Amino acid sequence: MPENQNLNASTALKYCNIAVEICIGTEESILKTLSVALQSGIDTQAIREVIMTGYLFDGYPTALEGLRLLDELVPSPQMADGASFYSPENVIYWRERGETLCQKIYGPQFSALMRRVETFAPELRDAMIVEGYGKVLSSPLLDVRNRELCVVAILIVKNRPRQLLSHALGSLRLGVSAELLQQVFDEVIIRMDPSRKALLEAVISRAIQTESMS
Repeated sequence: MPENQNLNASTALKYCNIAVEICIGTEESILKTLSVALQSGIDTQAIREVIMTGYLFDGYPTALEGLRLLDELVPSPQMADGASFYSPENVIYWRERGETLCQKIYGPQFSALMRRVETFAPELRDAMIVEGYGKVLSSPLLDVRNRELCVVAILIVKNRPRQLLSHALGSLRLGVSAELLQQVFDEVIIRMDPSRKALLEAVISRAIQTESMS
């Protein structure tokens, strides 16, 4: 979907609800959320991609449990084309498209980000680009803006304000409207301790104000 085409807000919120639920929900609530999404017509592959996004921002246990529960409802597809498997060609391709997406999300801060990560987490620099932005976040199986909103939702419930600012700005740079970003925040923040609302709300407001001035 072209980045200048409006997102379906209802669908975006459903994706974000799945992302939040797999991170903080119970097995029962996750199954219920997945069932409701499937019954509403949400594509199974898109749900898998949302869960894979959870792997990047909440770890393997979250993704493995999410995919296991989804498999109870809908059998997992057979990956026949090898596009998701590691090979020299895929790694080169993932690195190229990962750098492209990361530059879009971080904008003028991209080069500084790479230098900074190299200083305190050199073990993760390449993985962040190849595995994170290249293999998962750039996958065309889920609109990149919907995926970035899922990242925002996860970072809200994980209370990661620094990362939240980066990805809130990233969603706006990719073409998400300020109104939809605020709507996602309003839907997700009710799952959080009220004492954390003000800080996270300030982060979203800062992202919207910063991007509106660029």
